[in-house]
Amino acid sequence: MKKKFYVKKINASILFLFVATFLNAETFRVSKVKTVNLTNDFTTEKSTSVGINEALAIFLPEDKTFLQGLEIKMDIPSAIASWPDCVACSIYNDISPKPSESKIDYSGTRFFVSTLPGRLSWILQIPLTKNNTIKSNNYTSKTEVLSNIKNDSVFLRFQSIMKGIPSEILKSSINISVKPILIDKGYLNLSLVSNQEENLQPCTLYVDDNLVEITDAAKVLLDTGIHNVTLISDFYRTEVRTVRVDQAKTTDLIIELKSLEPTLLILAPEGTIVFLDDEPCTTIGTEFVISEGEHKIKFTVGDYEILRTINVIKGKTYKANFSLELDITEE
Repeated sequence: MKKKFYVKKINASILFLFVATFLNAETFRVSKVKTVNLTNDFTTEKSTSVGINEALAIFLPEDKTFLQGLEIKMDIPSAIASWPDCVACSIYNDISPKPSESKIDYSGTRFFVSTLPGRLSWILQIPLTKNNTIKSNNYTSKTEVLSNIKNDSVFLRFQSIMKGIPSEILKSSINISVKPILIDKGYLNLSLVSNQEENLQPCTLYVDDNLVEITDAAKVLLDTGIHNVTLISDFYRTEVRTVRVDQAKTTDLIIELKSLEPTLLILAPEGTIVFLDDEPCTTIGTEFVISEGEHKIKFTVGDYEILRTINVIKGKTYKANFSLELDITEE
């Protein structure tokens, strides 16, 4: 009991000195630096092991749009867990020079410090944005927002904070897993194409009734889930799509713009003679432009013929499908 009281008393004094350095830059040396690199795909967590008096540099991806923080899980060796508060974990602001496995001397401002708890695992959450949705619980520890990041890296230092601890602790390694904490959003990347013109006319885009004005493309940050996309233009037909946006991913949506000129598609069996406005029509099976107004379509097969009239209006597509069917019933 006396030993434990003595340990905590010493650690409290040392941690007080650590806290006193928060506002001042300090120069220090580590025995080794381990590095992990987070990529933009955010699909897997990164793992490594760090020893006592070593450091871990976590390099962030170039595009941090979806990144709101880091979750660092530490598997604490039993030797350290049985001596609570003997090892401290510190996080630094403004670390210099850029962390590297070939460098051991650094300077920076201590942003956070805590001793490793007396249990076999510890989860540390580091918010990187002010408006984050990270929530701590009984199984995690959450720091303040680490906003002053230098060299796109987060620097953690592990060091013993008392004398006389067993050599087994000094030789221990902490297994660490680093996982990005993502916002619940993704990108919708909309591309507009037209086979009739290179320079597109102005369009207006609505995503879930929110207006986005575009000319040829738009990249919109949206909540994850299903969204309704409506494209309106004075020069093209209205297009409506439903898309799903996944977390931290980009969903591509290509919309082919269609002219407001009405079109007609005629389908008929082989051997059918087709007349459009009393003129032979050879454009069968391919959509073509037709003028506005009333038109007559006649299909002839042998002695059998059928005549239909359609009233064509702007911005519509019409399909005339002629088929011969044979129905056999039993009574």
